[in-house]
Amino acid sequence: MESLTRTFEYVDKWAAETPDAEAVVFEDRRISYAELAAAVDAAAKAFLEAGVERGDRVAMLAMGCPEFFISYMAANKVGASWLGLSPKFGAREISYIVGDCRPKVFITLRSYMDADLSAELSKVDFIGSGVSKMLVIGEPFAGAESFDAFIRTPRPHLDEALAARAAEVDPQDDALLMYTSGSTGQPKGVIQTHASILVNVEKQVKHFLMEGKPRSLLHFPINHVAADVEIGFATLYVGGTTVMMDRFDPAASLAIIGKEKITMLGQIPAMFLMQAGVPGFMETDFSSLQTIIWGGAAAPIELLRGLQMIGAVSGAKLMTGYGSTEACGFITYTKPDDDLEMLAKSVGYAAEGFEVRIVDNERKPVPAGTQGEVALRGPFLFKEYLNKPEATAEAMDSEGWYYTNDLGYLDENGALFLNGRKSEMYKTGGENVFPAEIEEVLCAHEAIVMAAVIGVPDPTFQEVGHAFVMLRPGRTVTAEELKAHCKENLANFKVPKEYDIRPMLPLLANGKVNKMELKKGVAAEG
Repeated sequence: MESLTRTFEYVDKWAAETPDAEAVVFEDRRISYAELAAAVDAAAKAFLEAGVERGDRVAMLAMGCPEFFISYMAANKVGASWLGLSPKFGAREISYIVGDCRPKVFITLRSYMDADLSAELSKVDFIGSGVSKMLVIGEPFAGAESFDAFIRTPRPHLDEALAARAAEVDPQDDALLMYTSGSTGQPKGVIQTHASILVNVEKQVKHFLMEGKPRSLLHFPINHVAADVEIGFATLYVGGTTVMMDRFDPAASLAIIGKEKITMLGQIPAMFLMQAGVPGFMETDFSSLQTIIWGGAAAPIELLRGLQMIGAVSGAKLMTGYGSTEACGFITYTKPDDDLEMLAKSVGYAAEGFEVRIVDNERKPVPAGTQGEVALRGPFLFKEYLNKPEATAEAMDSEGWYYTNDLGYLDENGALFLNGRKSEMYKTGGENVFPAEIEEVLCAHEAIVMAAVIGVPDPTFQEVGHAFVMLRPGRTVTAEELKAHCKENLANFKVPKEYDIRPMLPLLANGKVNKMELKKGVAAEG
């Protein structure tokens, strides 16, 4: 792969080398690389006219659609960073984020899933947050303009200005702003540069076997690192085709896999599980798949057996890994020939040049096989948390190590095994309890597809476990049966006191269960 140093250069590269190749497919729209490059340049010149300076930010409230790539790459080309927001966010969340990052341009869908977004957006003080241009995909509302009309206006007089601005962009300039899920408080703005994005994607392309012009399915929210880096930008990086959906629909996504000949399928385990519940799932045309990838959470062994059957038919390799928003995506990877036990329990090995170590509470390295906090170091790491120097200093030390708050251990071969989050650990009767261990036991029950355990206050033991489980389609189980199952497999102090059986558990955008929401629910009931 030719060594380019700024994200937007890859649009121009493929427009020159394979101008007619499909870059984006969305519903009935098929956009070639030549068309994408022209749209990016048009948007970039529009941003210049709107007063976007190097170091500014462009925000977009939408889901997967061609305008996602167009605005992202155009912002980068004029030296601005780009930020994605979910149309499921309420006015309070939007207000906090735009107030924190103060974007110069704000782009939004007019409607999403039959809901008019203008009503919620009317509650946000955009002018006070520094927004000077509001653009709408769809019918504009008061105070806004049409995105298409504004972008499509010819601006040949800005050709030289765009070329000059693009030449100024440095690889270390801010390129992408992603807000953490906020599972433990207000979300933090994670700043990634052109350089950190590209160094990460270079490794991913190698480890996920993406060199051969992949056709990737993208149905993640555009505020998620999976869309912004791991699937979306990584596919563009190699000149592949990104097939976008503006929401995850299990049945529709299965149909698209066959229709669009998807080669790389990256999802969270919950997505695979929901697809598996679709009638006729095994009749889906999976023949084009070359890689099946999951992340965000561990995959149950039964799910992996099903994916292995798909791989046996299509020849697809099963892979997983570990990463985060702060790490700009995956930084560990399993190997294409790893067995199911390894895929179920480990998240693989650090990519070449990336460092992973386990540390104790004093942040000192511990021996192989010893559990502690996962620490990362390498050029993939985020630059800083926006407007939060104290949080940045707490998370990253002077030697460049980022402390993740994730718990795990490295085996003798350097494979990483995760055991949950430090912040999720609770004490019961003086004993430390790690929810991930209990969740693994619960998920081993034949009726359970997903589990989450939280510590809740208890007058006798300080805290006790409260388990939440999601059933497999067509299965039933009682709280008494789950408690007996836990007693058979866990020490008595680890056995949850309460069991909440639900058809669905609340999820964060990264695929993990939203434990803060579960805790709020318990607190409200108690």
